[in-house]
Amino acid sequence: MAEGDEEAWRVPAKPKPSPLWWVLGAAALAGILVLLAIVALALRTEEGSQAGLAALSWSELVAAGALGFAVAMLGIGITVRVKMLLPIRRLAAETRFVAESKTDRAVSSGGHPWLDPLPRNVGALAAALTQERARRAADIAQSTRELEAQKIRLETILRDLAEGVLICTLDHRVLLYNHAALGLLHVAGELGLGRSLFNLVAREPIVHALERLLADGGAAAPREDVCTVVCTTADATRLLLGRISLTRAEPGRATGYVLTLGDVTSEVAELEARDRLLRDLGDGLRRPIANLHAAAETLASFPGMDAARRQEFDEVVRRESAALAAHFEQFDRSARDLRGGHWPLADVLSLDLFRIVARRCRDQGGPALTPVGLPRWLHADSQSLVVALARVARRIVDDTGAQALDLEAVGGERSAYIDISWAGPPIASARLDAWLGEPLAGALGASSLADVLQRHGSTLWSRSREEGRAVLRMPVPAARETPREAAPARSLPPRPEFYDFALLGEPASAGAQLLQRLTFVVFDTETTGLRPSEGDEIVSIGAVRVVNGRILTGETFSRLVNPRRPIPAESIRFHGITDDMVEQAPPAVVVVPQFRAFCEGAVLVAHNAAFDLKFLKLKEAETGSSFDMPALDTLLISAFLYPDIADHDLDAIARRVDVEIAGRHTALGDAMATAAVFVRLLDQLAQRGITTLEALMSASRMAAELRARAAHF
Repeated sequence: MAEGDEEAWRVPAKPKPSPLWWVLGAAALAGILVLLAIVALALRTEEGSQAGLAALSWSELVAAGALGFAVAMLGIGITVRVKMLLPIRRLAAETRFVAESKTDRAVSSGGHPWLDPLPRNVGALAAALTQERARRAADIAQSTRELEAQKIRLETILRDLAEGVLICTLDHRVLLYNHAALGLLHVAGELGLGRSLFNLVAREPIVHALERLLADGGAAAPREDVCTVVCTTADATRLLLGRISLTRAEPGRATGYVLTLGDVTSEVAELEARDRLLRDLGDGLRRPIANLHAAAETLASFPGMDAARRQEFDEVVRRESAALAAHFEQFDRSARDLRGGHWPLADVLSLDLFRIVARRCRDQGGPALTPVGLPRWLHADSQSLVVALARVARRIVDDTGAQALDLEAVGGERSAYIDISWAGPPIASARLDAWLGEPLAGALGASSLADVLQRHGSTLWSRSREEGRAVLRMPVPAARETPREAAPARSLPPRPEFYDFALLGEPASAGAQLLQRLTFVVFDTETTGLRPSEGDEIVSIGAVRVVNGRILTGETFSRLVNPRRPIPAESIRFHGITDDMVEQAPPAVVVVPQFRAFCEGAVLVAHNAAFDLKFLKLKEAETGSSFDMPALDTLLISAFLYPDIADHDLDAIARRVDVEIAGRHTALGDAMATAAVFVRLLDQLAQRGITTLEALMSASRMAAELRARAAHF
């Protein structure tokens, strides 16, 4: 304890009398005087009494004395309430605030002379608490610096890796990603901490690979240490090759997995070029070698051949030898820059594959494809196979006029088959051969349908089926290991704060889940005015995501909104947004659904939330966006925590919890300030035992009711 704190605890040798002692002394003296007056009157004889006093009866004298005593005690009570009880309540509120707010704010010792030395002693206790907090904060800061140094080293390593790295929970929420993963996957969706991996990559190959890693679906002993996976991005535009390995918090218990991914587009193109080169080599060698062989046999069989005839065969030998030399020279030049390898195929569920083909055909104007039959696992290059199947479907329509096709995966003894069936005649073999040589755009590393079929060791044939229907069959490899039916994906709360391992753990229901484990979206709106029901409109929306009690400054939402009406001058003075600034901005019908998507899986938080939510609710019918998630109000939370403090506006709360506000009266600036206040209030709620969303919602409703009742008095 500091020297000043020791002085605060030291009791003076000769304490000064408190004003309370003067009041109590005066009250005692008044009571004694009243009693002496009554006794004196009782002892007076009737003869010695004065005329005025003699007329009074004993009861009147006693009543007068009691009334005087009561008046004295009433004065004492009022004085004690004003000078002691109310200051004690204020002192208690200040003390509680200091104890729960984790700030260095001191307890006021002045203005309470009637309570001396209690305020000084409480102040000394608060100073000691502050000093202890400072010491602990210094220790935490030192540990934080050490962790930050380790984090920087980890970030440096991850940043320099060419492969994309993601660490996920077993329910596929992203805990960590590096810049390579961001660059690789951002085109397929929004990569963010706590969000589902399957917003970015195809689901089934990942689930299947995890099942191979986990013995019997559990988290005990792995069958493999690392599993190779080939998948596509969620939009099926990129082919990805990667590895999955489990992460363990302790031996025998898996908590998540590490996924490394690379874009194999260029590698696939090189492999295709190698395959084409080898195929061209074989085709180019076959004719010259056959001619040379025939010429050599003829010359050996007829040694007495005349000179003119022999010269013709010699010319054949020279011509074909030159062709062979030129062909080998071309082959050598083309082969120098090629690398060896094998084409990456991965297990894919036929239903997922067929849905993509059907959507692509629909987007391109037809035909209508209907997936039928039971889903089957195939071993294929899903991206190129989608392009090939879409091309074949369009060619069937061109040749037969059929507009409705069925797509089915059929099991075989050693492979599987993709059947496309329709009502009408089969396709002739000559037409199928013509299709194979047509250029095929969009398939990675494949220039024609024949290339895709060769990649899968497949071909095409068509035949009639019963009841006037025909079928075109394409053999494809079956999955090497049929995965078990995967459990449906959880609805997750739903970034770039680089990583957050605290997201590990099984998600609970929103109401029962700890507040510190929930995802919040703290938001604010700027408007044309304060009357949403009378035509005022939103001109700006700002929001920031809070995950695990941390403000993710990289995960923000900030949009200007065209209100389609003039912005009043008094509102412009408040938020600074002019008509010119929003002239080219999208209207609310565009921005509000975008904001709703940003809020997916989160709890809404705002200051005076009813105001902002009213504007959003009025746009639900027009935009088709429903804001039905839980919502919290920092004003009500503050009112619940400190009902004896009257001021609960955002600036006042920020001052109390030592939050510095910047960019005030902008939507994003106010959202950031509210988020910082909210994070501080979460700590104080934990001190009160409010740790779940359900408990906080109940406390907020209580605070709202109390404030509504207090407004009537």
